[in-house]
Amino acid sequence: MSDSTPQSPVTSPSVPIAAGPSGTVTDLELEDSQAQAAQRRRQRRLFWCMVVIPMLLALVYYVFLADSRYVSQAQVAVRQTNGESSQALPGLAMMLTGTNPTSREETLYLREYIRSQDMLDALNARLDWTAHFAGRWRDPLYWLSRDASAEDQLTFYQRLVNARFDEETGLLNITVEALDPAFAQESLDFILKTSEGFVNELSHRMAREQVRFAEDELAKAHRDYESQRDRILDFQRQNQFLDAGESARNRATIIAELESRLVTAHAELKALKARLSSDAPAVRTKQTEIRALEQQLAVENKRLLSDQGQNNLNVVAAQFRKLEVDGKIAEETYKLAVVALQNARIEASKKIRSLVTVVSPNLPDEALYPRRLYNLFTLMVVLLLLYGITRFIIASIEDHRD
Repeated sequence: MSDSTPQSPVTSPSVPIAAGPSGTVTDLELEDSQAQAAQRRRQRRLFWCMVVIPMLLALVYYVFLADSRYVSQAQVAVRQTNGESSQALPGLAMMLTGTNPTSREETLYLREYIRSQDMLDALNARLDWTAHFAGRWRDPLYWLSRDASAEDQLTFYQRLVNARFDEETGLLNITVEALDPAFAQESLDFILKTSEGFVNELSHRMAREQVRFAEDELAKAHRDYESQRDRILDFQRQNQFLDAGESARNRATIIAELESRLVTAHAELKALKARLSSDAPAVRTKQTEIRALEQQLAVENKRLLSDQGQNNLNVVAAQFRKLEVDGKIAEETYKLAVVALQNARIEASKKIRSLVTVVSPNLPDEALYPRRLYNLFTLMVVLLLLYGITRFIIASIEDHRD
């Protein structure tokens, strides 16, 4: 009893002293634990919303909903049968290839044509391409309504048909996706046949336009040449001259001879008058001869030269000279048009293009799309990165609040 009595006053005051501090520490720890628990709940909700739920949706889609798509591939090139570009290749390369280089411009035209509405219309007319995909409701990402507009059909078509031009090789890589391997190959075969017709028509149309222009110019030059020739013939018939210029030169020669004979006759007359009287028969004969020469010379000068007469030889010669110059111009134009037509036909042959199938369309054995494991792994990595970035942003905002 004596031992227990002094102990009670010692233990009794020690209990409230220890209880106060221990109770305060417990409250702080409780608040911290509650805050950490709330933060963990927010992180879990964020993780579920940003990672788990999207991954589950993607898993459901790729496992149960996504349709398998088979891919048929082909490689083609647009080559020119002849052309100046072949001169840029070494002789050995030309011998090895046997054809001229690819035509980049026409290949790009073909790429756009393959992905155009015209090609889609041709596929629908021949294979009913849109009906192959329309109404398949199971795959929501590759669903096409049966009543889809032309714009929606073209957008859907361009997702499944691709044409990529390789700058290094000059080849056009064409891929066609379909839900059936045989249909994918059949669609690509039809695209290549239609593309071949497009390339041939494009190159031949360019060649025809060039040759047609040269032919039109030749026909115009030929009409001008014949018109100028007829004008010369009519002028010759009307004026009774084969060559007015040559006739004028001959007429000038005659005048020169008359003038020479007249000068000689005057000299002889002076000599006769010096020896004989003016009534001598020889003198009168010489005078008669001089008058005849003078009259004839006046007539010839009047026929050759005149200011107003339209039938005088100088006017006729000038008109004929103008017609002759016009005729020569028309003739030279006609010759140039003939040469231009020949050159146009040569150049047109250089513009002829042909579609060369390097790799034929294949019949796929297995579906290449969708790549389920690859897509799921990629999606998981992206979602984790987004989740980490979002957590970092939220943590930075909370730190600035504190």
